Amino acid sequence: MTLDPQAIAEFRARLRESQETNRDAWNASRRLIAAVNFPTTLAQLVSALQTSSLPPTLRDRLDGALRHGTAACVQDLQGGVLRQLTGLPPAKALRALCLLFGLSEKHSASPGSALSSAQVEDFIRRHRNPFDLLLEDDASSVLELGAGDLSFAAELVERYLPLLESQGKDLTVHCVDRLSPGSQVGARYHADPQRLARLMNLPSGSLEFRFWGNQDMFELAKLQGLWPRYTVVTCQAPPTPTVAYEPSRLSQGVIEDHLRRAKGEFRLVREGGEEALEVRHRGRVLLFPPWKFEIRGPLAFLDLLARRGGLCVLSAVDTEVFWELLSQLLADPRTRPRDVIFTPSLTAEVFGEVGRALAALPVGGTMVLSKEALRRDRHIRFRYVEIRRGALFDGVPASRTAKMFKDMTEETHPWFLTLIPEEVAS
Repeated sequence: MTLDPQAIAEFRARLRESQETNRDAWNASRRLIAAVNFPTTLAQLVSALQTSSLPPTLRDRLDGALRHGTAACVQDLQGGVLRQLTGLPPAKALRALCLLFGLSEKHSASPGSALSSAQVEDFIRRHRNPFDLLLEDDASSVLELGAGDLSFAAELVERYLPLLESQGKDLTVHCVDRLSPGSQVGARYHADPQRLARLMNLPSGSLEFRFWGNQDMFELAKLQGLWPRYTVVTCQAPPTPTVAYEPSRLSQGVIEDHLRRAKGEFRLVREGGEEALEVRHRGRVLLFPPWKFEIRGPLAFLDLLARRGGLCVLSAVDTEVFWELLSQLLADPRTRPRDVIFTPSLTAEVFGEVGRALAALPVGGTMVLSKEALRRDRHIRFRYVEIRRGALFDGVPASRTAKMFKDMTEETHPWFLTLIPEEVAS
């Protein structure tokens, strides 16, 4: 029997309304169709459909499209029929039906990656590109900390969105940056307006992109719209000196004295009606955001990464940040000497065999730290740490900063870290 076009139009309108009136439930519905939840969700959906008030012909067509509850995954559904009836691709059609029939209310799970840390580690050990994990997750998502000009986010979306769309999946990309939109300080690192507009207005219905400016990465708890856990959390060029010195290892006086010697004298000033940090460096006067020299340290940074990501990727990590991060990742307490700044000669002494092996690592080279070498206490909980030397790798999306390293003749080659946290409650 042919379906009444008016009935289809009314049905689609109900689906749209269910999405638009409860965006939190719509975001959470991604979890309902993840592989681990799919069989239960489909069975409950078919049961709800059979007792629904939908027109019998529409109900029968939907039941057939859902394979009467026998499908093992989204790809097994009759995608063409679902699109014809709902106007949506299969994964979104299934999520919309969940909202319409109230299934989202029966699941308390928040949106986020359902991959276990063991699954992530197995994948990373077999693949060179850590971001390819997005193709394995049923709730593919990325949180970028310190998103800057959004060059990384744009490249990530360009590479992975078409691949995920071909699998009938969505991609969520959330970006935060502490620079305040409209500020005159740090201009070249602000979100590029044209790039932001393109990401916000891509015609694809499979991308959820959001950007938060004027947002400290260490103050995310009250930010509305973030997921509790992402497939990947990444930071391109972790901020220095913010995470370059660990306050539990170095006293404030030691840090400030070193900053003055290495960076120059600094003070807070007002410039163009806004507060800024003035730094006098090698005869030049430089202006930075007022919080530029606020020190949080690698422990706070690593804790943030572990709580938010099933996989953590740090790219274009400069030398100073790298050794301080490494000192907190390793189990040996001798890598955390009190009140001494790491220098090349000191790192060779403090980090021993691991330090020597890393110092000899060629550009493109990789080293995986043994589990026995990793720190495992209340501060640190990573089960896997892989270190590469270099800024750019085949197929791996990169930020503007990573691409600039080749022209930074005074800088040593940066580092690229892939970390897998142990599973803990967020």
